This record gives sequence, C-alpha cells and structure tokens, in this order.
Amino acid sequence: MQNYLGPPPMNPLSRLLAGLLAVLALAGALFFGVFVLALVLGLGLVAWVFLWVRMWWIRRKMPRSHNAGAAADSQSRQSEIIDAEYTVVSRRDED
Repeated sequence: MQNYLGPPPMNPLSRLLAGLLAVLALAGALFFGVFVLALVLGLGLVAWVFLWVRMWWIRRKMPRSHNAGAAADSQSRQSEIIDAEYTVVSRRDED
C-alpha cells in the first residue's frame, strides 16, 4: 500500500523536476553531513592537541622526584622504618 501526501505527478516534466529536486536534496544532506562530521573531527583533534600539550607542560613543571614513577616511590617507603616504645596504660579485660 503506497501512501502519498498528494497524488503522484502525471506530467513527465514535473516528474523529472521532482526527481531532480529529490537528488539535489539528498546531495545537500550528504554534503551537510560530511561538513558536520569534519567539523566535529576537527574540534576533537584541537581538543586532543590542547590536552596533550597541557599534560606535557604540567609534567615538565613537576619536580624530578614526582616524575620518577611508582617503583621508586614504593622503594623509598619500604626503607622508612618507624621505631617506637610504648607502655600499656590499661586493658579492657582487667576492668
């Protein structure tokens, strides 16, 4: 079952004109879609470059001890030993 907004044109010239308009509308939609896709990809690339440069700048400004990594940090923590003496003041089971 075909549903039309109006009856199909009977004149061959009007059918040709309607077909050309449909092709132009599809071509316009295609070019508009390509333009929007290129715009979104371009903005994404600019944002990625900005974030990459920003992270590079922050890493460059950090002191060298922070840039060494987690392995050096864990080794320095293992070498730190805290030694202390304590006295038991009271126990709960004696109360």
